[in-house]
Amino acid sequence: MTNRNKAKGTGWERDVRHFLNEALGKYVPGWRDLPYPWRDPHDPDNVTRPAQQGVKDVGDLHARPFVLECKAEKGIRLADYVRQANREAVHAGFPYGVAVVKAPRRNVKDGYVVMDLATFAQVLDAFRSAGQPSE
Repeated sequence: MTNRNKAKGTGWERDVRHFLNEALGKYVPGWRDLPYPWRDPHDPDNVTRPAQQGVKDVGDLHARPFVLECKAEKGIRLADYVRQANREAVHAGFPYGVAVVKAPRRNVKDGYVVMDLATFAQVLDAFRSAGQPSE
């Protein structure tokens, strides 16, 4: 992988992290102009970029209870991305792995979140068990 491709991937991870934290209200208003964005830096629900430890990759981002594997590639290989996300979720001790795929030439909010059907069934069951409203 060239440095340009690595920079593109790192930029996509950063964009996803910032988008999710802003959408979830984890950043203070006007955070882009401040040296520190967090409302509460110790909140376990902050979307974070984990430090890689050892030989087992733990994913690009942690968005509890999900491990996010961020992909910004010209050719899209969904099956590979989902397998990688699931493997890294196991390494990180999280129940769900999902791939976040950049939509070419689109805004970050237009990216795709992809999971296999088995993971979707687990998420659906967890929502239903928690009594989440259906509407």
